[in-house]
Amino acid sequence: MPKIIENVRGLLINEAKAQIDENGYENVTIRSIARGCGIGLGTFYNYFKSKDMLIATFLLEDWQEMITNVTEKTKGESDPVVVVKEIYVSLGDFIKKHYSIFAAPEAKKAFNNTVGVYHKVLRLQISQPIHAACVLGGYENPEFLSQFVAESTLTWAVAKKDYDEFAAVIEKLFIK
Repeated sequence: MPKIIENVRGLLINEAKAQIDENGYENVTIRSIARGCGIGLGTFYNYFKSKDMLIATFLLEDWQEMITNVTEKTKGESDPVVVVKEIYVSLGDFIKKHYSIFAAPEAKKAFNNTVGVYHKVLRLQISQPIHAACVLGGYENPEFLSQFVAESTLTWAVAKKDYDEFAAVIEKLFIK
């Protein structure tokens, strides 16, 4: 009788995260993930087409969770600087959490083609809470301002720039 494993998808994701944290992106394989879960390779492929698809799935899930948390924490905030700080800190935490993936040359190659496609989506998601604060705060041209600040936030956070340096620039944009 075949064994029944509950939540195989979640098990695969958790195993991949644990192995990446412990061994780095390059040293994790589909075979090692399947072995760690006690399943066959065929079962892995029932859930994900590749290691990179599995990794992209949990990166996206973690990203969505971050955006949801930022949106909830900043709902009703009329000071865009407060919103930008929350986004910046959360984005920094996200990058730190997944740094071993972002820093791996093999991962950069694997994800290089998709980064450009998703960049606009990521910027739009980041800009939404900024836009809401701009509207509530009565700032002129909230659409442009929120998009510009979202792009700047992504750029500075990915470059791991100090928030205080960034804040000095951002605060000037929001002087009424």
